[in-house]
Amino acid sequence: MPRVYIGRLSYQVRERDVERFFKGYGKILEVDLKNGYGFVEFDDLRDADDAVYELNGKDLCGERVIVEHARGPRRGYGYRRSGRDKYGPPTRTEYRLIVENLSSRCSWQDLKDYMRQAGEVTYADAHKGRKNEGVIEFKSYSDMKRALEKLDGTEVNG
Repeated sequence: MPRVYIGRLSYQVRERDVERFFKGYGKILEVDLKNGYGFVEFDDLRDADDAVYELNGKDLCGERVIVEHARGPRRGYGYRRSGRDKYGPPTRTEYRLIVENLSSRCSWQDLKDYMRQAGEVTYADAHKGRKNEGVIEFKSYSDMKRALEKLDGTEVNG
């Protein structure tokens, strides 16, 4: 089924807000919200295409959101579709990967250090939203893509 990624979501966004935002673009099978992003699964690819074309850059609950086709099939574990600077708050980007099946012994710093072999990490977190799940963000799309290609399926502090 065609999935659409929606990024830069306000942390106050609820499922009904997303459903209302996508209303009129076809039958929605599922809305899957995470912290700051989510996925919308459509019944028909043409509906997903229309939503991406029309809604990317539009305002949802006070934030200009990114709406694009999800970059791969839904996965049970491993990596899915982008750490902290030395000084000041972490720089957040849209080049985010979700690391699943993360060892409980792995800290955000361990995750960040491990991911640096693929590129410049701007943000990392581990076990915050969900146990055994980490979030890693990269400075660029190419760094994120390299991490996915090089590190998918590998062990971090296994």
